[in-house]
Amino acid sequence: MAEATIHIRGGHLVDPANGIDAPTDLYIADQRIAAIGTAPDGFNADITLDASGLHVIPGLVDLCARLRDPGQEHKATIDSECRAAAAAG
Repeated sequence: MAEATIHIRGGHLVDPANGIDAPTDLYIADQRIAAIGTAPDGFNADITLDASGLHVIPGLVDLCARLRDPGQEHKATIDSECRAAAAAG
């Protein structure tokens, strides 16, 4: 199945690696950012998302984790959970 092309319109893009912190458009093709600001030649969005008033932060990962330690050491510890996460990649 082909991946959808996506146009995220009007969101406040935060991309410190490229010095961008402003409202702009983002264009995604093949699960990657294809362009910022202006659509690439021939780009036809399958999906357009209106992100006006919202922040768009590519690469941001929710690092929230719930661990059992302290109090449930018989099930798992912070050490065993970290080793399991590292082994999973």
